[in-house]
Amino acid sequence: MTDLMQIISNGQANIKLEITGQDLRNFSNELINRAVTEVAAAVKAAEEEKLLTREEVKEMCNVCDTTLWLWNKRNYLKVVKVGNKVRYRLTDVKRILGKTGKCSGDGRE
Repeated sequence: MTDLMQIISNGQANIKLEITGQDLRNFSNELINRAVTEVAAAVKAAEEEKLLTREEVKEMCNVCDTTLWLWNKRNYLKVVKVGNKVRYRLTDVKRILGKTGKCSGDGRE
């Protein structure tokens, strides 16, 4: 059997196909698997780009407001402004946590 996805992506119009039930089942399973994979990747990307509040970061890193201010000033952990609110990227916090297993208090790399 010629791959149905290949036929569809080639844009061949006005084709009549004779396919078996198994071919149709395989095709639908492939579509479902692609959709599940794409949704899982999108969810993971959204989680990675999650923005944390100042309080969440302070708790995760066991630091105070002054340390967060210093980290921002030294470009160690930059803030993301959302309107008049201060947020931090989860990926940036994970980067810091990954270096030592916990956030270091001095902001040096």
